[in-house]
Amino acid sequence: MSNAIVSFWSLLAMMGVGYLLARFKITRPGADKALSRIIFSALIPALLFEAMIGSDPHAVFSEAALTNVIEAATLAALYALVAYFVFRQRGGAVTIGALCSSYTNAGNLGTAFLTVIVGDASQVAPILLFQLCVMVPISFAILDAQSGRKNMTWQRAILDAVTNPPVIAVFLGLLVALTNWHVPTAINEPISKMADAAIPVMMMSMGISWCGAQMPRLNRQSVPLFFAIFLRCIGGPLLAFAIGSAFRLSHHALLAVTVAGAFPTANNVFVYAHRYDTAVPFARDAVLISTVLSLGVTLIIAALFHI
Repeated sequence: MSNAIVSFWSLLAMMGVGYLLARFKITRPGADKALSRIIFSALIPALLFEAMIGSDPHAVFSEAALTNVIEAATLAALYALVAYFVFRQRGGAVTIGALCSSYTNAGNLGTAFLTVIVGDASQVAPILLFQLCVMVPISFAILDAQSGRKNMTWQRAILDAVTNPPVIAVFLGLLVALTNWHVPTAINEPISKMADAAIPVMMMSMGISWCGAQMPRLNRQSVPLFFAIFLRCIGGPLLAFAIGSAFRLSHHALLAVTVAGAFPTANNVFVYAHRYDTAVPFARDAVLISTVLSLGVTLIIAALFHI
């Protein structure tokens, strides 16, 4: 348990360093965006590649993987039903809300959570593939119909998914694992160094982005937002734990799927909301609040599993 607390504290400390860098204007405005591009395009792919080459390919696509897929689909459907019949939302607001409750930051903060708490980021692979290759094309098709525009065809959405740097890293890592190929030291060493840098840089970037951020107030208009956040950070891990228990997963695998169930809303949802000019503040606030809340929820999950 003490190791989990120390590891989690290290995440908070690195985020605090990033916040202080921005607070005292040591970093320039927009530094978090530049760092995020570096993290997404180089550091996270390196971390995922390292995780995949050391993983069992058969274990990556298993009942544990299916657990998080079922969980995501269930949460999206649940939000859509409640939003339509209870909150009386219509159009793209329902779709963006459903994404906020189910589409997770698996390829960024989620990777850090699994690495630090579980010690294995390979569980991210099936989540990433499901989100990018299934959820994104379906969501774009629905948003196209709701908005009356054709900003993104499903073919282009799939092409973007398979050319996504983290997804490429997952595919290459799986290929190496399946073929038992020994990666030459000259190639593996720089990849390993970038993988080591991924989590510290990611956490500091997040801390930088939080400087000046404001939380929305809880009122009648924000109820759908907080419902989506509740599903994402509380409903997600509870549902993942229930499904994983039904599948009789091992203690370690159950911890992994439960932590994955608590991943915060992905930044991508904010980008998608902007693309369709739909529920932009909703997506922005969901990303911010779920990220803060998921830190505490993940620590509680780690504590409960190590009692």
